[in-house]
Amino acid sequence: MELLKSFVWEFRFVLIVILAVVLFCILEWQRAKTIGYALMLQAKSLAKDAVLKSGKQQEEWVVNKAFQFLPSGLTLVLNRERMQKLVHYLYVKGKDYADDGKINNSIQ
Repeated sequence: MELLKSFVWEFRFVLIVILAVVLFCILEWQRAKTIGYALMLQAKSLAKDAVLKSGKQQEEWVVNKAFQFLPSGLTLVLNRERMQKLVHYLYVKGKDYADDGKINNSIQ
């Protein structure tokens, strides 16, 4: 027990920095999802106005716009391929939630 206390005390600043980085990543991830969902709603609105024809066009539009709105720190980590996977994942989860009000993988 004494060894653990000694370790924590010696590396307290390193532990605080690691904790801060993890917290920052979690908060930025939530912000990225929020931006993604808002852009998807905007894309659906454009689809209703016949500006975007297919679901693929909507996903491409969201990916292009997301790079404009996301913080620069996230755009360093998220390349275009990862962003497309994220947008597709959010679309699937959004459709699942719209199906019955629950995220339970009820649609294929």
